[in-house]
Amino acid sequence: MKRDRSLKRWLITVARLTLGGIRNLFRNAWLSIAAMAVMFVALGILFFTVVLNVTTSNAITELSRNLKVSVYLEDDINDEQRFELETALASSPYTADLEYISKDDARARFVENFRDDEALLEGLFLVGDDSLPASYEVSAMSLDDFDRIEAIATEERFEETIESITLGRTDARATIERAASAQAFITSASALAAIIFTVISVLIIFNTIRIAIFTRNEEIRNMKLIGATPWYIRGPFIVEASMYGVISGLLAVLAVYGIIYSIGPNIANQDEFRATFELFTQTSTVLLATIATVVAGIIVGAFSSLLAMRKYLRLKHW
Repeated sequence: MKRDRSLKRWLITVARLTLGGIRNLFRNAWLSIAAMAVMFVALGILFFTVVLNVTTSNAITELSRNLKVSVYLEDDINDEQRFELETALASSPYTADLEYISKDDARARFVENFRDDEALLEGLFLVGDDSLPASYEVSAMSLDDFDRIEAIATEERFEETIESITLGRTDARATIERAASAQAFITSASALAAIIFTVISVLIIFNTIRIAIFTRNEEIRNMKLIGATPWYIRGPFIVEASMYGVISGLLAVLAVYGIIYSIGPNIANQDEFRATFELFTQTSTVLLATIATVVAGIIVGAFSSLLAMRKYLRLKHW
């Protein structure tokens, strides 16, 4: 029975603190709107940075896998030498895919690619159909793994097996490297912008709570005189600031998902963006993103409120 009464009393207290915080939210409506607007921008930038970083990372990974490390074989190698190289490449954790291109396959590809260039086809006929070497085409797990695959192929034991190595198309690789550099810059710039707006949010909420404390100065004094505990007095201010975070977080998630659903379907048919769109449209991801964004907003709001109360709400003197 005592436990039920304590629980009931606790629930009533929480309800009163929550209602008090909601009332405070509307008392200083314009300050509340300003605080939520800045926090909305900060949380929106933070969430969008995560989406952008995942998007560029998946795109770079997919583009990297489309590049090939071409390992050309000597004409006089035997099956044992070829299988040794194949085993080494296939078992490497840096290899995403491995394909053997025989001499006949190489000639067929050459003819297909240059079927409109009669001079090249005539040159192939003059030097012989078997002049093109057999090769392995290796897809790397990531852009950084190309050099690791090359290191495997250039081991001393394969000196008599491999004729030459080509690390994908130079222009494509350079484009991907520039994209990776752009990703790093965008991530850093977005993180800096999010930090700046978060600091501004803290300052605005700090001043909003400070004004609320001064406005309710007499009310707080009376509450203390009739026996209200310090946390009963502080509670509504914390709830008020936390509500800024809840509302701003939900609006930020809606804004970012508005962008995702407006742009995503148009680019989801491309391999570079399909994985990202599928990830962020999963129900579990939507819920996790919403919870994480709202919690981040609550933390910022509660922290700002506690700072203001620590400086201006000196309950121990009353």
